[in-house]
Amino acid sequence: MLTRTESSKIITEFLKKDLLINLNILGVIENRPEAEIYVDNPQDPTGILVNKGYMNYLYSKNSSFLEEVIERFNKDGYYGFAGIDRSIADSIREHYEVDWCNPCTLYYLPKENLDLTRIKNEVQSIDIKDAETIDYYYTFRGENSINFIKDDIQNRPSSAVYKDGEIVCWVLTHDDNSLGIMYTKEEHRRKGYAEDVTIDIAAKHIEKGNVPYLHIIEGNGMSPGLAKKCGFVECGKVDWFGIRVGNPEE
Repeated sequence: MLTRTESSKIITEFLKKDLLINLNILGVIENRPEAEIYVDNPQDPTGILVNKGYMNYLYSKNSSFLEEVIERFNKDGYYGFAGIDRSIADSIREHYEVDWCNPCTLYYLPKENLDLTRIKNEVQSIDIKDAETIDYYYTFRGENSINFIKDDIQNRPSSAVYKDGEIVCWVLTHDDNSLGIMYTKEEHRRKGYAEDVTIDIAAKHIEKGNVPYLHIIEGNGMSPGLAKKCGFVECGKVDWFGIRVGNPEE
């Protein structure tokens, strides 16, 4: 039976045994203390489920733990899963109706791959006044996106290139510590700005003791090339997906 618990050294050490695949869970626990944490045994966990509203973060190699998780989502409704290792995601999806799915590749930057000499332009943290501009260009813009963009800017590392006081290229850090919302205005592309901000924000994470990482949706032809150019290494397949249980509209 899953038990709600609090963040602890035991849980952190458990997740760090498979560090790269669990960077997002560690990030959510760090940045969202209100998130609900569930384990099978607080003193010796074999798995962990973290719930943050609609989204769920999950890790376990124990089939019994996964069976308990599957049983947990038995009420009519919509449930999201964020950056789940593909083998785990497959075991969850086969039991439900899949509402949507974004298959991704996980990349991380080994500390020894950081090369600050590749930065050719001045880079600075994002000014909060530019949150609305970033939201305007955001691919997944929605009713609440401006709020979490402001939260990202105010509470986690960000990097941007400004020209004549105008923000022209940027990247933020989500609340799971992944890099994201990268964008370069069309008229400022092919000038190396994306590489500049990527390396700069990676350096900020390394300075904080974090491992820089990102999830790139499969089929995005440009982003993998940029990531590799900046020193990132492919290290796994993860999925973002949603399930529908029963008849939630009825």
